[in-house]
Amino acid sequence: MKLKSKRLLALSLALLMLGALLCSCRAGGDEIPENMQYATIAGSDYRLFLPVDWTLLTDTGVSGGYASLQNQAYIYVKVYDNVEGLGVQDFWTTTHAQAIANAFPASGGITHSDPNATTLGGLDAYFYTYEGTRNLVSYSGIETLCARNDKIYVLSFCARKDVYEGYLNAFDTVKTNFIFSDTPFEPKDPVNTVDPDAEAPDGMQLASNDDVAYRFYVPDNWILDKYLPTSSAYVSETDRSNVGVTVYMPEVDQMTAEEYWAMCLEELSGVFSPMLFVTTPTTLDGRPANMYEYSGVIDGKTYCFAQTIAAYRGMVYTVTYTATEENYFTHRDTYLDILAAFDFRGN
Repeated sequence: MKLKSKRLLALSLALLMLGALLCSCRAGGDEIPENMQYATIAGSDYRLFLPVDWTLLTDTGVSGGYASLQNQAYIYVKVYDNVEGLGVQDFWTTTHAQAIANAFPASGGITHSDPNATTLGGLDAYFYTYEGTRNLVSYSGIETLCARNDKIYVLSFCARKDVYEGYLNAFDTVKTNFIFSDTPFEPKDPVNTVDPDAEAPDGMQLASNDDVAYRFYVPDNWILDKYLPTSSAYVSETDRSNVGVTVYMPEVDQMTAEEYWAMCLEELSGVFSPMLFVTTPTTLDGRPANMYEYSGVIDGKTYCFAQTIAAYRGMVYTVTYTATEENYFTHRDTYLDILAAFDFRGN
């Protein structure tokens, strides 16, 4: 999908960036590299820095952040206990490759490279590149793995495939400035928190951050996917049926749901042959919307989708439900409940 060269940033995002620019040059006893900010959660035995104009995920308990809602470029750190003393390559083969593949179920997993030697925080490491599709969007990514003190550290970078190369320099800078420390990180200022008055409906939980123009709620027993800049959640580790929200800024001043769907359909047709089986006029928080339900065969397996599309303040919002054919109607009513609870904050 084409995007404007000058992307619109929400006021809340701009304020977060301003806050980052005004941060002190020192926190937790470490020097902050020029034009970067801490992206590290409290207690970490490492220091992760991101560019000052990236939005942080630290308020969700994740060391990391993302560049923009449109480009879906994000960098974060995960730490795993390594009591079995696995080497990095064995950990990738037995555990991490499958975990990444599970995040891209509709494409049948990922395609990834062989291991490449590198360093992370001055220690020997390996990195793997990969590609996969999630919620109809193609991604490219790099997973950098390092072993230290009975733990495996993973520095992850992922972006929409069409903008991936444009963020490689930023990732290289982040990787170069990554350091390990024997002193637990103590942030100078408390992390941002979600509005205390963001009350979820009974039996549901808030699945969106405070820097987006909507409130997105999912069942309280669903698992929140905090590692993508888009709001997303899935049923369970064994049932990856999921619902996510994406935001698109059209090149024209106004775009209807029908026009956006036509653009999506063209892109989808380049991946598989979508079979549209119903279009339902509906609303999304009182605004006119269309729900498009369709199916398609990917790598020999049938998947079903529902996309509810609405325009709001010059942007196009899509709430997408993805499931295997056998699970689709199991959770379809839950998807309708999620749509009913969706709230545009400015309404």
